[in-house]
Amino acid sequence: MEEKVRVQISSVYFRRIVLHIQGTFSGSGGLQAEFVREGGGQRLFPQTQTYEDGKFSLTLNMLSAENENPVHSGIYYLEFTDSQGKRYRAYAEDGLCLEEGKMLPELEFGEPGKKYFHSSSRLDLDTGEFYLDVTYTLPPSRPSLVRRILQNIRHRLGRLRERLFRGYVGFFSRHKKRTGNTILFCSASRGEIGGNEKFVRDRMVERGLDQQFTFRYDFVSGINVKRSLWKFFRLGYWLATSDIIILDDYYPQIYVIDFPPDVKVIQAWHACGAFKTVGLERMGKPGAPELDTRIHKNYTHVPVSSMHSALHNAEAFGLNLDKFYPIGVPRTDIFFNEAYRQEACRQMYEAFPAAKTAKKVYLYAPTFRGVNARDAWFPFDKVDLRRWGDFCRRTQSVLLVKMHPFVPQKVEIPAEYADCIFDAADLREVNDLLFIVDVLVTDYSSIIYEFSLLRRPMYFYAFDQKMYEASRDFYEPFDQIIPGKAIKTFDGLMEALEKENFDYDELDRFVEKNFACPDGKATDRFIDELILS
Repeated sequence: MEEKVRVQISSVYFRRIVLHIQGTFSGSGGLQAEFVREGGGQRLFPQTQTYEDGKFSLTLNMLSAENENPVHSGIYYLEFTDSQGKRYRAYAEDGLCLEEGKMLPELEFGEPGKKYFHSSSRLDLDTGEFYLDVTYTLPPSRPSLVRRILQNIRHRLGRLRERLFRGYVGFFSRHKKRTGNTILFCSASRGEIGGNEKFVRDRMVERGLDQQFTFRYDFVSGINVKRSLWKFFRLGYWLATSDIIILDDYYPQIYVIDFPPDVKVIQAWHACGAFKTVGLERMGKPGAPELDTRIHKNYTHVPVSSMHSALHNAEAFGLNLDKFYPIGVPRTDIFFNEAYRQEACRQMYEAFPAAKTAKKVYLYAPTFRGVNARDAWFPFDKVDLRRWGDFCRRTQSVLLVKMHPFVPQKVEIPAEYADCIFDAADLREVNDLLFIVDVLVTDYSSIIYEFSLLRRPMYFYAFDQKMYEASRDFYEPFDQIIPGKAIKTFDGLMEALEKENFDYDELDRFVEKNFACPDGKATDRFIDELILS
């Protein structure tokens, strides 16, 4: 039987700027230590490390560990590699003066907002593994006089542009009579109409309402995409003269405008259910808005999937509850449309032919780690695709892997399992993929709401639940949200998939809680109650 190495830390302390770690290890030795930054990137090698009689000692100069520079900001786990290339993380011995989540010992210089360095020792809340939490910031270098003048001019021009835009919109709003039948569809995250807005527009066309209403469209693929001067002024005119404005997600031009009371601003929010904290719910955490934010404040109507979701979004947006309408989410209507299902299945089987003949199709669709798209990552080492591939071979099944669009790294599928594991990252509309999926495996992704409407099993591989809660958090306790049990280890996940032990009664309760009207008529209610009323 192969001897398994276990590394335990017995002592952690700073002596001036040098971190000292001592402990014990089992096994034959041949270990080499390094600190590995979570999310990829830097690897820090101790200045000294010794191993003798089952004990080890290592040191790390925190201010000259990276090419003789201070350690960059991040979370660094202590890992050991043996002579066979296998890696092991370090744990804390019982009795070590290092409590879960606490910052002992720590090293701190400077003050926040200026030159600042802070390093603390912690234990992973989920695994008990040891890591360093480092914050290293430098104030931006003082720009030259010319650059400061240019920055000041740009800042003033930005403020002036905003005032001129508001004045421009206000002028036409006061002096140009609206027709009463003009709808502006807009988005700052799509280059063309899609999602809930497309379902609403297309259904209005099917009902002949395009003869009654005039449609306008303003779509850009991202908030940093610059419009031409003509399109910028056209947008201002449209905002001033449209009777109904329908948007999805964040749309910055909306929030600087004070609309007349008879203008409807409808947020066709892209997500179902009440899951992870957003907006004002994130106060005190990364990504939180300003206290006096105007963002999301001028919506007049917000359709949601249930009253439970309404309570969540009312808190997140800082809006009164009477602006929320639990009428359902238009894009979920496809799950009740047999013709759509058949066409989606045809397209998905064309994209993944092996899925058509498989006895069962699994989808692994986790969310990203990090704050936003700029720093998103995923710990791929937590998923053993070779073992999952063996499971697929034995059960004559197929695994589709759909990483969150924010994650830039591609999943590395072992070549020997390329006939049963497939990367679905390039699919834009994941809902179409769900029709051919028999079992969903995820963690904290809101995909569970749409998939629940298919009444199919789902499993929650939440290997870092406590750490995720500490950084992102949920609207309710995670175990009370999900229609199933949180699985902490990959062994546990494989065992759950093998036994197929799933509680359908719990799934039914989940759907009842999160969908007020799961009947495939949400788009018509959107049109009848929000547009035509």
